[in-house]
Order: sequence, then structure tokens, then C-alpha cells
Amino acid sequence: MHIFTQTLLAVYKEFPRASTAKICHHLGVPPQMVRESREYLHRRGYLVKDENLNYHITPKGEEELARIDRQLARREIEFIAGATETACKALGTTKEHLHSFALMDKGMTNDSYIFFCDDEKYIYRRAGRGSSRLVNREREYVNYELLKGLGLSDEVIYHDPKSGTKITKFIKNSRNIDENNPEDVEKSLETLRRLHNSGLKAPHDFDFLENIHRYEELCKENDVVFYSDYRRLKEKVKNLLDKIRQMSIEKCFCHIDFVPGNCLVEESGKVLLIDWEYSGNQDHLCDVAMFCISADLSKINSDKLLTAYLQRKPTKEELFRFYTYIATAALMWSLWSEYKVSEGRVFDGYTDRCISFVRKYTALAEKIL
Repeated sequence: MHIFTQTLLAVYKEFPRASTAKICHHLGVPPQMVRESREYLHRRGYLVKDENLNYHITPKGEEELARIDRQLARREIEFIAGATETACKALGTTKEHLHSFALMDKGMTNDSYIFFCDDEKYIYRRAGRGSSRLVNREREYVNYELLKGLGLSDEVIYHDPKSGTKITKFIKNSRNIDENNPEDVEKSLETLRRLHNSGLKAPHDFDFLENIHRYEELCKENDVVFYSDYRRLKEKVKNLLDKIRQMSIEKCFCHIDFVPGNCLVEESGKVLLIDWEYSGNQDHLCDVAMFCISADLSKINSDKLLTAYLQRKPTKEELFRFYTYIATAALMWSLWSEYKVSEGRVFDGYTDRCISFVRKYTALAEKIL
């Protein structure tokens, strides 16, 4: 049961005569949200209505009430109240027009909530706890400004670079790509090539070593125990990146978090990219490397993906850069994962998978070198 619905149950236990208007005023939430949750509780037998139209909690409701984490509920209500105020200002409306503010996805860095304004559907992004230490929100804001009108990204209605709050229009009848569907993957690569060939330039580069160092320091703050060969692997990655720096590769605007979960297929079949938090100028092969890690591709399938992106057979130099970026990104994400785990998140096997990529692809890059 949604935390807000549980909270409404607690309200009716204490105040069975409470009107919708009074609850809205007290909690600071949209009236339609109260009506929907109350109807759900009544329909499912958690509340009963007497002849005076007052609501009373049932024994089933008492059982549900015993499961409420009251501190969590209080924080969630405070968040919803603030979020609806923000949504009203962003959309130029009042709370009477908002409803169904509910958690859609608890992501790895942010949480996404679905809400309606009349018949239009929106996504409210809530920045995750501590995410400002992992992501530069000012840069993200600049990235979205650069992308406006190009048809490569989701449509942003509101964006606060300080809090990380973002409201975007929900893309109707959209879905994440299926990484096992060649047609979906090819359409994603088409969008990626459009981005790389767009001529866009961010005022900032994405620096792998800068991020690795930052995540390393965060891990140290939380007393994370690094895996046994971390130092050796990090030194290998630094040496490989030094070789690439000597090549003077031209950089373009990259997504950096080009993974299946950030590729949305519209009803028309076109693929849009979402979540541009890490974006910046880099070698275009970085984006293809990121996909391989997230989709857990084998070397054979990673090579095939690079060939599909380039639309030709890669050169030895391109393979060297590609393998180096897979190893480098995997090293960075392993630290990111360890920090998030130290903060209480659960990512079963993710760190181990990243470490496996680092070991495998540093060896492959060194072999080419």
C-alpha cells in the first residue's frame, strides 16, 4: 500500500469526521489524491462509511495501520506537499487539478513519481539522498538547455539545478528498449549517432579520473573496504587512459549514461534518451562502452555493438579505446556502487560484475597495445 494511503488511514482513525478540505489543508496535498486514496480504502475494506457519511477504520485497517513506519510516512507527506506546490507553480495551476502523485520508480540515483494535471501525465524526479555528491546538477541543467528542440531527449517542464528536482512530460505509450531486440538496439544507436554528429559542445568535459577520485573519496569517508586488486587495476586504467590522451582524440557531446534503461521507444518507434546527469564532452566510443557494461554483454556481443555503431569494422586503435573505456567506466561504477551500498542501497552483484569487466578489459586493451 502507498505510504500516503496508509497515512490517510491513520487520519481517519483519529478524525472520522474529517472532511476532504480539512485533510488537504492539514497535509498540504491535492484533494483528488485524498478522494482516490479514500475510495481505495473503502473499496478494499479498510474503511467503512456510516449513515452520517463519516469514515471508520475496520479491523483489517487496524492491521494495516500497525505496519506503518510513522517517521517514513511523515517525511513522505512533507515531500508530497512540497512537490505538489512545485508542480502547481511549474504548470501554472492549483492543487485541485493535480492527482495520483505516486512513486513510479525507485532508481539507482533518483526516485520518479507519476502525477496528473487534469488529463496530462507528468514525471516528477526527486533527487536521491546524497546524489548531489555523485552528480553535478548545474552541469545537468546546462546539458538539458543544450538539447532543447533537438528531439533527442525528454521534454523538461521544470528544472531546479540546486535541488535536482525535475518535471518532465510523460511520453505516452513509450517503453524502455529491449537490449535483446536487435531492432531496438539499432534505433538506439541511430539516436546516439545523431547526438554525436549534432555539433553540440558542452562547456564541460566528462573526466573519468576526476569522477573516480571523487567516488573513491566518498567511499573512504564511509570506511568502504576496497577490493584486493583495486589499486593495481586503477593504475592499469590510468596507464591506458594516458595512451589515449596521447592520441589527441576529438571529443563530442556524449550522454555518458547510455544504458538500456535510459533509452525510451516512442509510439512512433523513435528512441529518445533520458537522464542526462553525467553528460559532457568525451570520446564518442565511451557511450557504446557504457551500454556493454549495463547490458552485461560478452566480448563478442560488445564487438558486434561497436561494429553496429560505427557501421563498419573497427580499427585496432578504436578497439583499444573501446576496451579501455569499458574497463575505466566499470572501475568508476564499481566505486559508485560501493558508495551507494555503504549508504544503505542494495545492488546485488553489481560491484562484482563491474570488477569482472575491469579485469577482463584492461587485459584486452593491454594485449592490443
